[in-house]
Amino acid sequence: MVRTLTALAVLLAAAPALAQPGKPDPSTHSFRGTVEARHGDDLTIVRSGGSTVTVRMDAKTQVYTAIGARLRDIKPESYITVTAAPDSSKATAVTIYSPSERGFAAGSRPWDTQPGATLTGGWIADVSGTDTRQVTLTHGDGRSDFTIPPDTRVTQVAPGEKALLVPGAAVTVLTQAGPDGAHDAGTVIVGRAGAVPTL
Repeated sequence: MVRTLTALAVLLAAAPALAQPGKPDPSTHSFRGTVEARHGDDLTIVRSGGSTVTVRMDAKTQVYTAIGARLRDIKPESYITVTAAPDSSKATAVTIYSPSERGFAAGSRPWDTQPGATLTGGWIADVSGTDTRQVTLTHGDGRSDFTIPPDTRVTQVAPGEKALLVPGAAVTVLTQAGPDGAHDAGTVIVGRAGAVPTL
C-alpha cells in the first residue's frame, strides 16, 4: 500500500499542469500515443500527430493498466477522476480506480488534454441516471458535480507490468526531464485489449 501511494504521488507530481494552477512546470511532460518499440527500459511512443518520442524507464517507474469500462461501472463509493471540458461540468473522460489507487488527484486542477480542461478526483457521494449519469464527488476541496453523457470514454485502472508495453498498445506516460534532458518516466498507463487510457 505504501509503495502504491508513493507511486501515485509521483504520478501527480509528474503531470505538467499540476505544479501550480494555470502554471505548468516546464520540466514535466505527458505523452499520449501508441507504443512503437521497447528496447529494455527505453520506450518509443508514436504521438497522435505522427511524431515520436523516447522515454526512459527505470526501477522506480510505475506501470498501470487501463481496461475498457462502462457508465454502469460507476457505482456509489467508487473513486474516480473526471476530465471536464473548459468552464464546464460536462465530463469528457472518466477513470475508475481499483482500491489500491484510490486517492489519486483528489480535488480539482488544470489538466493538459486541452486548454482550460480540468481533472477532478474524488469519491462518489451520489450517482443517478442511466443513459446520462449525474455524479457528485467528495474530496479535500469539498464537492463537485458532473454530468457524464452516454458517449463518455470510461476506463478502469489497476497495477500493471512492463510486459504489457508491446507495439500498438495505447499509452499515457508522465515524465520529468532528467539532468541530461532525457524524459524520465515516473508513471506509464498502458491500455489493454484495445483500451485507450482516459488520463
